[in-house]
Amino acid sequence: MMEANIYDDGNLRVEHDNYYVACAGRSIKLPRSEFLIISRLARTPERIVSSEELWQQAWGARKPFNAVSLHVYMYRLRRKLAPYGLHNETMVNVGYRLLPK
Repeated sequence: MMEANIYDDGNLRVEHDNYYVACAGRSIKLPRSEFLIISRLARTPERIVSSEELWQQAWGARKPFNAVSLHVYMYRLRRKLAPYGLHNETMVNVGYRLLPK
């Protein structure tokens, strides 16, 4: 099911408006910033999203862009999603992309 506010590829489900993420039918609790990152990546799976755009999605103008901090958040997110066969790929000096199972 692909609605504007829901991404569902049969393994990963992201309900953008409800702050809900599930993998293989199991709900995954994510901090707000991690949810906003996965939500943005799930809107265009397999396409690279710039680091700056992900930062803007998660923190807006509240915090200045910090590539190292974003990398740490992506690492944490990767560890939470890896058991479900999901991977967020790093494109050095460019951005990230979600690679569904």
